[in-house]
Amino acid sequence: MDAAAKRHLEQLLTLARAAFSDVVVIRLDVSEERALLRLKCRCGTAEIVTLTTRWYSYYRLREGKVLRGYDNYSDRPALRLKYGREFTQHLYEPIPHLHEAGEVTLTGEMTFVEFVSIVTAKDTV
Repeated sequence: MDAAAKRHLEQLLTLARAAFSDVVVIRLDVSEERALLRLKCRCGTAEIVTLTTRWYSYYRLREGKVLRGYDNYSDRPALRLKYGREFTQHLYEPIPHLHEAGEVTLTGEMTFVEFVSIVTAKDTV
């Protein structure tokens, strides 16, 4: 997994540097078990790749406030939307969703490339 994961994260870093300004690598860590890339730029971004799962959080911020945030962490509000009363049976399940205007909406899985295309679109918040 090392070489392929490292190439993937390097591609993401190249894309981030092309799309955003003031890109700072907070952490780039690749091992046999997982790969982790954490960046700071005009929007906070993180992606963790394990052998079985890709965890991500892509947030567009302004003055410390979330304008739009996509992640697949097992947030309780998102789990409640999907599973209703049975959400507690899924507490550690990744669930793709969007944080926007104080609301949570279920989404499909998001990639960093898709996030960049959304936040760099001219009609975006």
